[in-house]
Amino acid sequence: MNNQPKQLGLNVSIFENFIKNNRIYIDKTKIIYDLITAPDNEHFYFVSRPRRFGKSLFISTLKELFTGRKELFNDYWIGKHSKYDWQKHPVIHLDFGGIAHGTAQELKNDLGNELDRIARIHGIAITQEKLPERKLTELVEQMRQSNTVVLLIDEYDKPLVDHIDNLAIAEENRKILSSFYTTVKKLEENWRAIFITGVSKFARTSLFSGLNNLKELTFDPIAAELFGYTYQELITYLLPRIDDLAKHLGKTREEALDAMKLWYDGYRFSKDMQKSQMYNPLSVVACLNDKEFSNIWFNTGSPSFLIPLLRLKGTSLEIPNVIKATISSFNAFDIKNIPVVALLLQTGYLTIIDYDVTTEMFTLDYPNREVRESFKNCLMQAFAYATPEVLDMALIRMRRALACKNFEEFCRAIKSLFAGIPHNLHIPVEAYYHSLFHLMFDMLGMRPQSEEASSRGESDLVLESADNVFVFEFKYDKTAQEAFDQIIRKKYHEKYMYKGKPVVLVGIDINFKNKDLELEWVQQGL
Repeated sequence: MNNQPKQLGLNVSIFENFIKNNRIYIDKTKIIYDLITAPDNEHFYFVSRPRRFGKSLFISTLKELFTGRKELFNDYWIGKHSKYDWQKHPVIHLDFGGIAHGTAQELKNDLGNELDRIARIHGIAITQEKLPERKLTELVEQMRQSNTVVLLIDEYDKPLVDHIDNLAIAEENRKILSSFYTTVKKLEENWRAIFITGVSKFARTSLFSGLNNLKELTFDPIAAELFGYTYQELITYLLPRIDDLAKHLGKTREEALDAMKLWYDGYRFSKDMQKSQMYNPLSVVACLNDKEFSNIWFNTGSPSFLIPLLRLKGTSLEIPNVIKATISSFNAFDIKNIPVVALLLQTGYLTIIDYDVTTEMFTLDYPNREVRESFKNCLMQAFAYATPEVLDMALIRMRRALACKNFEEFCRAIKSLFAGIPHNLHIPVEAYYHSLFHLMFDMLGMRPQSEEASSRGESDLVLESADNVFVFEFKYDKTAQEAFDQIIRKKYHEKYMYKGKPVVLVGIDINFKNKDLELEWVQQGL
């Protein structure tokens, strides 16, 4: 028995590695046991979760369970307390994240190659059929001779979402997948279990129409705590590491736990409000490993298709304070028409914070600080067409310029940030640029107030720093003097004169002439 302290499993998604390398595994085997032994159920499941939430580890755990490797589970609930029969079943494990899908032909060829590889592992010789569905049929029929077969599919939707900005390729890939899943349905009598994971739920793949006995777990209470960590799991499995974090940061254990909750908790995957909110597993482990709080998940967990899709949708730069939606809003949707709110829920940028049983309405919001800040970053990258490096540098320049009221440098920084926006994609609307400015100031941590009401109207934006109050008015394709005169005429500034800080009035005009962004400003301190 290994008496050495267990190590964190950062970036480890293979269950066997947790056991053999003495890593901390958060035991989910009780939930898994309930799923694979549920009575009067074919054990055919689909679940969607955000990226980096443990789906691959879940699939890997199932693979070891169904191949009968009881020795790997001796220290966990299913090995200690269950009556699981530990039968050995042949397993077909397909990870579409690792199957080439740049074109439909690539997808067809590499999926076929993967089925050939699995056949060789099992000592099965299948004919040189070119179609993946025919290879699958032959493989399953031969596997079935030893026992019923288990099908595990990870990232089923990768060949679609990776081409969200090229719908012609996405549609051709959909046809390949549709034919494949139709065959899965035809082989139904051979399956012991099917588990399929992904980020999004797409219609017209034959996954949900062909496999009509596929039970969706996405919002099912039984799977509400299957992915991510509960508070109790943090205390049970990670307390020594949390104490190390607290000591490193000069905090108490309670302060460290409070900070972890603020940064990484808040996800809910069920309308049952009694179920625990979940911590982001990647962020928790990385935080404990690095001994610091930061926006970890966005850099590695944000799906690559999100920014192109937000650009394509031309969605607003601001999420409303209250978002209401029904369960039908989250049902399967066509890749050509993806609702933004449903997408943000499935990708982990929004989560369920309340459910009204009477109206059957969900209330959605950002789950935590990490996601709130990451989404702002994501939006700015999407709409400014900026790399993270360009965005960070521009924000630093803006912060410095505002500190010394240097609006010439401030506007230069903005122009450098917006320089990457293709000229034909600028949106010639004042509200668009107003939203961009609001988002930039928000990212600077300055808590801007938009449409701030006064006795004579609403100023576009008010920004209060430790040393100054800035009152902004924006115009598009007019003049900065007009914007400034409106502040004076409507006395937007008067309500801030009592604060004992210098008040700076700023009128800004934005226009886009000769395929170049131009900014004009008038400022005056009071």
